[in-house]
Amino acid sequence: MCQGFRTGGGVPTVTRWLRDGLKSTGDYSVDIFDLATSRGDRASRRVARPRTWFRRSLRDSAHSGLGIQHWGANAVELEPMRYRPRAELTRALNQYDLIQVVAGGPALAAAVASAVPPVVLQVATVVRWERPAILAARSRLRRWWGHTATALTSRIERSAVRSVDAVLVENDLMLAQIRAMGQARVLKAPPGINTEHFTPAETGWKGDGPLLSVSRLGESRKGLDRAILAYNQLACTGRPIPDLILAGKGSLSASDSGLIRSLGLESRISVRSDVNVADLPALYQGASVFIQTSHEEGLGLSTVEAMASGLPVVATETAGSRETVVHGVTGWLVPQDPRERIPIELASRVGQLLESGESMGKRARSRAVERFSHEAALRHFTDTYEDILGTRSSHAAES
Repeated sequence: MCQGFRTGGGVPTVTRWLRDGLKSTGDYSVDIFDLATSRGDRASRRVARPRTWFRRSLRDSAHSGLGIQHWGANAVELEPMRYRPRAELTRALNQYDLIQVVAGGPALAAAVASAVPPVVLQVATVVRWERPAILAARSRLRRWWGHTATALTSRIERSAVRSVDAVLVENDLMLAQIRAMGQARVLKAPPGINTEHFTPAETGWKGDGPLLSVSRLGESRKGLDRAILAYNQLACTGRPIPDLILAGKGSLSASDSGLIRSLGLESRISVRSDVNVADLPALYQGASVFIQTSHEEGLGLSTVEAMASGLPVVATETAGSRETVVHGVTGWLVPQDPRERIPIELASRVGQLLESGESMGKRARSRAVERFSHEAALRHFTDTYEDILGTRSSHAAES
């Protein structure tokens, strides 16, 4: 179960990876339940649309099929309501042996609190870590409501974490956080990627290839303004610098587009919106250095994809980038403070890699295969399932 399966981002990427991996073993059949994620969800009962109040079912038959079911929520405009159990959804979930929740934050697991099967939660972060950069870009009124919703969601998260059978996290910071929230059965188990799909170019590392960033383009949490400012620092040195590509889902925000124009970088920075997954390997293979400038990141699968493709990485230091990038070995980590120094430090580190990034790129590839390959990562999930289902079966036999 997840949210936003048909949109871009880490959660649907992890969900697809896990579904395909489990099916490939031949031991699992998998259905995906995709829950409402926005106030305008078509399958939901909406406070502002009285005609939806009498909707008989929250299951969206028009957007379901091929093992994917979309489910709406009651009063979907209110974020906490998207995490509430629905009787119809619970009945559908009770047909399964195990429920795997894939989520950005733990609150989504509250939606299955009434279900009978054991629940495993795979989670990247908590809402109070994720929201500050997003809320800072909103108007005062929307920011106030965002803080209120964040506080309510944080309460739901604590309850949800304690209610599930096991939690799989992506980094050490979350490992400690989940334990502090009262869940003892927690394991660091970052998701993986297909390292056969994401591979280095046959011709080797291209030191003159473009700089590359891949992310959700319109999300302020990704800090793309810092990538733009860093590129401006590089461009002002007068040395030959490759162009910068900002790629990913969605569109670049108006403020970031305006920043590019104000710096006169329209001919040097290109934006590639809604890049097809099939086109990503070639994009990585043609680049020289991968840049990640997030304010907060649970893991950062695009960084892992870049590493598997043989790219050295420069990333702002987050809980996620500390898991992926080995400072001075596979790339460089840039501290989040002082903030005004971030573009300068990013530019300096990128400049270093443009001179001698090939060896770091090779080590990045090795780390990606060792830590984040399909086989290595999937084993944590299947071992957890077998442990939980075996424990449940033993208890049932004893009673």
